[in-house]
Amino acid sequence: MRAPVVALLRRPTAALLLLAALLLQLAGCATPPRTTPETPKPVAETEAAHPREDQALYWWFSRFRLDWPEDQPAPWHPDLLLADRVIRPILEDERDRIPLWRFHRRAARDDAGRQFSFIYRTTPATARRIQARLDADPQVARLLRKGTLLKVSHDDPARPQRPGIGDTSDPAWTPEMQRAWPLFIMGASELWLELIRELGESTKPPRGTDARYAALNDALETLWRNQGGHALLHHLSAVFGYRELMVTRRGLLKL
Repeated sequence: MRAPVVALLRRPTAALLLLAALLLQLAGCATPPRTTPETPKPVAETEAAHPREDQALYWWFSRFRLDWPEDQPAPWHPDLLLADRVIRPILEDERDRIPLWRFHRRAARDDAGRQFSFIYRTTPATARRIQARLDADPQVARLLRKGTLLKVSHDDPARPQRPGIGDTSDPAWTPEMQRAWPLFIMGASELWLELIRELGESTKPPRGTDARYAALNDALETLWRNQGGHALLHHLSAVFGYRELMVTRRGLLKL
């Protein structure tokens, strides 16, 4: 075999043909096999399309049940303390891992009673970390000792629910509104939280934690009454082109 090869190499045209054949053979060996339907997809691509349960996002509730004595008006100021001193640091630390969040406040003479809720969308691992911080917070412990706070409860990170964007919206709304509304209410919650900071710096509330947040709550209610109509409702109406709004079933209101 060696003699014919040597003879071929002595002829330029034959040598070029032999070199081309060898290169084609090497290129064929280096070409990766074509992906077939049976070929598994790369791990990274599979995980991006179908994230593991511990990577998927769910909605979580952390609820603060507050004392509400009979025959007395609902105490609202502890909500401000919880939002400002307890939840704000968590939001600052976990902002990149909580794409959506909001506050909810209620007072009704029912099983839930006077309750402040922090509602957030994140992974089970982050939810577990947030809940541990809430349970260990010294302000939470102080309110529990005083009896201002009766109970703190959380959704179980080991049993995730509500994976959909609109899973905590009102089911009576259209699907489009259910999915888009969390963005609106997060902005409103962040506005409310920032107003607590702004009022705390501009109004010089009294010393003492409870007195401070009671005064801030009064200032916030005054601001809502005097400026909320134009700063919030009017400009929300402007976003929607100043169109009529169904406030009750009996008629229309144009803001």
